[in-house]
Amino acid sequence: MRPIFFTLLFLSSFAFAQEINQEEVEVKSVEDASAINDSVNDPAQTEEPSQQNVPANLESGYKGFAWGTSAGSNILNNFTPLPTTDSTITTRSFTGNLGLDSVVVAYAFADSGFWKVEIDFVVNNIDLDSQISDFRRLEKNISAVYGPPNKMNQQESGPSGSYNNLLEQKYARAFYRSSWLVTPVVIELFLNSSVLVPVTDLPIFSGNFVSLKLVYYNPDYMHSSQPLPEPEAIPSIFDIY
Repeated sequence: MRPIFFTLLFLSSFAFAQEINQEEVEVKSVEDASAINDSVNDPAQTEEPSQQNVPANLESGYKGFAWGTSAGSNILNNFTPLPTTDSTITTRSFTGNLGLDSVVVAYAFADSGFWKVEIDFVVNNIDLDSQISDFRRLEKNISAVYGPPNKMNQQESGPSGSYNNLLEQKYARAFYRSSWLVTPVVIELFLNSSVLVPVTDLPIFSGNFVSLKLVYYNPDYMHSSQPLPEPEAIPSIFDIY
């Protein structure tokens, strides 16, 4: 009797184990099917790659916005969009802060798509030394990332002397430009300024004569369908005299 009893006990245990394994297989199959259905039904897992999937380096674009992207695409950034009067949508502008500076950022589009971002800095309009200091600070920050500039051009000139006649107002001028080649992108930092010296509340020429810009552009996307203007024929000196 005892061998028969152990045999029946063994067969019962084997059958019970088979039922458990079958249930585990069925549960796992249900879980796998549920996971597949969730991935199909979840838009976050099935949507097309967005701007956030673009690597944030200059080779592929500017701060995640890819070179060659069409003008109507969504631009993700921390700036406030500015209204545009450009019916052709060749530029889209934003305002905000970039580090310590207040800026206006313009994304430029050609026939080949996004090719340039141009950043205008808000500067002190009447202090030439402050403007040059801002340029050098930005140049130092860019060089810390991309190395020293490949090209530099720095020119300064001041009035020969202070004027004592309001009809003979004079200006101090500065032209600074530094360029970096970060293949395939070119970075340009540019300061062009003309400041009345000394300052007066009765300037003959009103307005701001200073521009501090930082430009990132990709020459591979500088394409336009507009034909280049025909060169003008310059008359020979013998035709003039």
